[in-house]
Amino acid sequence: MPVISYVSARRRLWTAAGLLVGAMLAVWDLAVAAPRFVSQFAVSNDFRLAYAAALVGLREGYGRLYDLSAQRSAILGLGQGFNPQPFISPPPLAWLVTPLTVLPFTAALVTWSVLLIAALLWTWYLLAPGDGWAKAAHLMLWVGVFPVAFGVMVGQPGALVAAAVATAWWLIRAERPVLAGLALSLLVLKPQLALLVPVALLVAGYRKTFVSWLVASVVIGVVAVAVLGVDGVARYRDVLAQTQTAAWDITRRYSISGPLGLGLALRAAELAVLAVTVVAAWRQRNSLERVIAAGIVGSLLFTPYLGFQDFLMLFVAGWLVIRAGASAVQVGLLVAGYALLELALVVLAIPILLAELLLLGSLLWTFRTSGVRDALPGPVMRTPGVRRA
Repeated sequence: MPVISYVSARRRLWTAAGLLVGAMLAVWDLAVAAPRFVSQFAVSNDFRLAYAAALVGLREGYGRLYDLSAQRSAILGLGQGFNPQPFISPPPLAWLVTPLTVLPFTAALVTWSVLLIAALLWTWYLLAPGDGWAKAAHLMLWVGVFPVAFGVMVGQPGALVAAAVATAWWLIRAERPVLAGLALSLLVLKPQLALLVPVALLVAGYRKTFVSWLVASVVIGVVAVAVLGVDGVARYRDVLAQTQTAAWDITRRYSISGPLGLGLALRAAELAVLAVTVVAAWRQRNSLERVIAAGIVGSLLFTPYLGFQDFLMLFVAGWLVIRAGASAVQVGLLVAGYALLELALVVLAIPILLAELLLLGSLLWTFRTSGVRDALPGPVMRTPGVRRA
C-alpha cells in the first residue's frame, strides 16, 4: 500500500512527532495537572491506605488488616486532613509497604513514588522498541500520557505490575522460564491488570512459566490466609462485598462493567473475552510478544474494576505488538488508542473499550507485517525464538 510505505519510510518524522507530543504532554502534566495534587499529595495519595494497613498489621495483627475501624484510626493518625477510605488491595501490597513504615509517612511516600518511577523506567528500558532518539520518544510518550502520570501522582501500584510483566517477558526471552513465573507472581499486587497473562502463556505452551507462577501465587495465597486467619478472611470478604455497591461505581467507570452493570450481561461478556483471549494466545503461540499482549488486553476487558490510571498496561501491550511487527491496522489502533488514553477523562470508557476489543480481535489473525514493522519510532529489535516447556 503506497500510503503505508510512505508513512513507514518517515521514521525520523515519527520520532520527532513522538518527542514533541510526549514533551508537550509531560509539560502539561507538570504545569497544569501536578499542581492540583501537590497541596493534597500526602492526604489524598492512595499510598496512605497501604501505609495505614501496614501499620494495622504491625500493631494489631494481620487478622485485623481489613478491620475498617482499625484502618480508619490508622489513617487519621497520619495527620490532619487525611481522608479515611477502605484498604481493599490484597495483603501482599501491605506486606510490600511494611518496611517503609520505619520512615515518617512523608518520607515513605517519596520513597514509594521513586519506586514507581523506577518501575516505569525499567518497563520502558526493557520493552520500548528502537534506540537513541526513537527510544527516547517512547519514553516521553510513556511518561507524558496522563493515565501513567496520574498513577504516579496518586501512588497506584500499576507501575509495579507493568514492570513484573516486562521482566517476565525479558526472562522468558533469556530462557529463564521459572524466574519469569516468579516475576509474574507480583501480579498479586493488583491482579486485574494482567490476570489472563499466565493463562495466555499456558495456552501458548509456556508451561514452566505458568507452573512457576501458579506455585508462587498459591504459596502467597496460603500465607495470606494463614496470617489473616478465619476472622481476617471474613473481614476481607465483607470489605470486597462493598465494591458491589453504588459508592464504588468510580472503580467500574472505565471497565466493561460500566456499561453492562454487574449482572448476567457482564458474566456473558467475561466468558466471551476469556474465550477470545485464549484463542488469540493459541493462534499467536509462535510470538511471545503477541501472546502476552493478548493476555494484557484480555485482562483489562475481563475485569469489572478498573481505574483509568490502569490503562498504562495498554502501553505495555502496544510495545509488545510493535516488537512483534504491528500490522497497518494495529498501527492505526495504537495511534488512535494513545489519543483516547490522553483524553480518557473526556471520552470516558466506551471508545477505549471499543479500541481494546479491536486490538484483541486483531490478535486473532496473523497479519503480513512487511512495510509496517517500522511504522512507529525506531527499529524493532529482532529476537531469537523461545524454547517453550
